[in-house]
Parts: sequence; structure tokens; C-alpha cells
Amino acid sequence: MRKLRFGLIGYGAWGKCHARAIQETAGCELRAVSAASDTSVAAAASETGAAVFRDFRELLNSSEVDVVDIVVPNFLHEEIACASLESGRHVLLEKPMSTSIASCDRIIESARRSGCLLLVGHEMRFSAMYRQMREIIDSGGLGRPRYVLIDLWRRPYRLGSDGWRFDSRRVGNWTLEEPVHFFDAAAWFLDSSGEPAAVYARGNRSDPLGAYHPEMNDNFTAVVSYRDGAYAVISQSLAAVEHHLSIKVFGSGAMLRAEWHAELDRSERPSYSLQTSDGSGLKDLEVAATPGELFELREEIAAFADAVRNGRGLPITPEEARRAVVLCLEAQRSLTTGAAVPLTAAIPTAGS
Repeated sequence: MRKLRFGLIGYGAWGKCHARAIQETAGCELRAVSAASDTSVAAAASETGAAVFRDFRELLNSSEVDVVDIVVPNFLHEEIACASLESGRHVLLEKPMSTSIASCDRIIESARRSGCLLLVGHEMRFSAMYRQMREIIDSGGLGRPRYVLIDLWRRPYRLGSDGWRFDSRRVGNWTLEEPVHFFDAAAWFLDSSGEPAAVYARGNRSDPLGAYHPEMNDNFTAVVSYRDGAYAVISQSLAAVEHHLSIKVFGSGAMLRAEWHAELDRSERPSYSLQTSDGSGLKDLEVAATPGELFELREEIAAFADAVRNGRGLPITPEEARRAVVLCLEAQRSLTTGAAVPLTAAIPTAGS
């Protein structure tokens, strides 16, 4: 069986990680790269051995590409994802799906029309540690999940090529960066409670005398509530150092606690732990593989390739990726207005 031929659109810092993951995945090869700048074009040509294009449309016109992996700034997701799907290619799209609900809907509609697979890169769904947490929840090991707490404190975001991550026209807002993962994970862990009902958020800049940009808060907290009384708290600070993530899930009978710590988010050697307790002390659980976004990216690429080749299911649907964007945008609206935002219109309940 010939290898699955990838076309990679985007060759910045994270795009390079995608390129390595593709090249290291059995049965896959990187055949083409589209890069936006002279520097990234030169780097892709010297580092990958793939054909390199300046315009992503040239890559889509290539007969040497079976599937497309898109790693570009948020505001470009819709145009490139829709064009890739409509070219008949299965698509792996970096998170967030897009910067607006309408844009997400257009991407999903392109996937439906084309009949192609669309996977949005919420890599926590591919983590050995977080999958283990979900399996324990599904087995009834916690009783009924009632409360999820996700807390990250880290160094400031990277600028991104040409500073796009600090430009609200291109990034959308900062809830669509790292918190989008946490909104998805919390909804995943609380799946038995149905769809989220409302979100309330607060945030601020670490420098109160600086220009205030409500779409770019160094400190951010959101509370997502459910109709059955369950809720999740998602909190992040960029006004710190290193990368420290704590996730706790509290159930009616027991709790889980996951910790991940490293100097950098893209660390090959993090410290991590997973523990459970029924109230009589903490018990360490063995984790089958090292968690972290570099490892999870490799699992994501492998799962995407397996789904394309063999029709295997994937742990996140396009509709769930859309929900994560809805939660981010409505949390941002709550932060701006100071009021809780009901979610019934944006995230329909089952049967509505």
C-alpha cells in the first residue's frame, strides 16, 4: 500500500512540528508544503525535501497530495479549509475551527458537500492522560461528574509570524488560542450533563495602566453552567512563567486530578501525574504514554491517517469543534458586557 501523501499549508513554528510529525508517522509522507514568506519557503525547501509553493492553491492543484494539513493564522482557516475540502481532500485543521460561528458553519457545510473528513486539532482528545480521565468517567469511576476545574498559568503567548497572534483582526481573540482547548475538554468530561446552558466570564490585563483590549486578556476566567447543576471553571493567566496546567474533575463519588508542568509548552520532558481519590487519600494512577502537545500531535496525525485509510472514527466531531468556538466567543461576549450569556440559541439541545 502506498503512503498517504500530505500537503502541509503553513510552515511557521507549529507548522514545522506538524511536518516532523507527518514524516515520523508510519504510512505517511510529506509531499508538498505551502509557505507564506520567503523565509518559510526557504526553510521548507531545505528541511522537508517536499515540493514547496508560495500559494496554497498551487498545492491544491498538485496531483501528488491526498490529504491537507492546515496550520495557518486563525483568520485564514475558513478560506483555506473550504478550498481544500472542495478540492476533494480530507482536511486536518488546526484549532480553532475559525473565528466566528458563521465561518465554522461554512467549513462544516463544505465538509458535508464534499463528503470529506474534517478533523480539528484539539490535541487533548488524543492525550493518553486525558483519554484515561474520560475512560474513568465513562466507567462510572467518579459517580456522576459535577464540577470540572481547569487552571493554566504560563508565560505570554508567542507573537506568531508577523505578530498575528497579537492582532485581533487575525487572531479573533485570545479565548480562541489556549482556552478553546479547555472549553472543549470541560464539555467532553461533562458530556453526561448534555450541552452547556450558559457562560459567564471575567478578565483583565496584567498592566492596568496599559491600553485595554477586551479581546486580549492576560488573565481570564469563565464559568460554564449546565441545566443539571454541573459546571466547569476555566482559568488562565499569561502573566506568569513556564507552563503549568492542572485539571480536576469532581464526581458524586470520587475525583481525578491531572497535573502537567514544564518550562515550555512544547516540551519533550514534562513532569506530569494523574491521581484519583474517593475521599480516603490520593492514589497515583499510571499513565500509558507521556502527555503534552508534541506527543499528542503525533497521535493526532496517526489517527487522522488511520481514519482516512480505514474509516476509523475520531474522538472529536466538527460539531464539537464548533461548540468550542461558540463557548469561546460567548465567553468573550460575557467578558465585554459583564453579564452571563445563555447558550441555547448557539448550541441547540438534543431534539430542539
